[in-house]
Amino acid sequence: MDMKEQARRGFGSGADRYHRARPSYRPEALAYLRDRLRLGPGSAVLDLAAGTGRMTAELAALGGDVTAVEPSEAMRATFAAELPEIALYDGTAEEIPFPDASFDTVVVAQAFHWFDGPAALREIARVLRPGGGLALVWNERDASDPEASALGSAVEWKQFQPYDVGRDFRPDLDASGRFTPAQRQAFPWTEILTHEQLVDRIATFSYVNAMSEADRAGFLARLREHLASRPDPLHIPYLTDTFVAHKLDG
Repeated sequence: MDMKEQARRGFGSGADRYHRARPSYRPEALAYLRDRLRLGPGSAVLDLAAGTGRMTAELAALGGDVTAVEPSEAMRATFAAELPEIALYDGTAEEIPFPDASFDTVVVAQAFHWFDGPAALREIARVLRPGGGLALVWNERDASDPEASALGSAVEWKQFQPYDVGRDFRPDLDASGRFTPAQRQAFPWTEILTHEQLVDRIATFSYVNAMSEADRAGFLARLREHLASRPDPLHIPYLTDTFVAHKLDG
């Protein structure tokens, strides 16, 4: 299954569970983005590939004028139920449905690895105003931690991964020639999850959601077998990984 098909099938259902089970974004990471991107009243912000609106709600709380774009109909339905006050559009990163220079900031959370990177960066630069900011953000398990590494093996991440955990996306941004040199900043934190909360979250992974019912049941049974030998609840170390750059003038 290629990445486009995995994304289509993986995010075509289960959006309510996704919204419930996925982690929120850390206050310290949001404060960093606010300061680096000058987010707040008067700023026009695009949340690109917004999913069910987890990041969108955080951006709106900072006071800017936030617009969202999301290609998945299922995700948009949950978004509209959760955030009816925020303008939401059908669209992709490679074809953003707005005129040139529409936004001061574009934020992409948990999604850039699904994009055609060069095409998406051309479009993002097009809809940004000169000097406008771009942030790529991921919440990821800290793969350097033994507990997180064991969990990664249990969920067969290496076999199905859509991207390498901890990948440095600065070369992707810099190679576009449209942005200032990208800056990377990571924020460590720990989440405490019961076994059932963890199973619920992992069931939202695109490759799990895209499985047949029988394959998914087998996968989740193997996950529960792994967790049976682990403490309940588990302390899972995370990193919020951020990449920030600004559109070059001209």
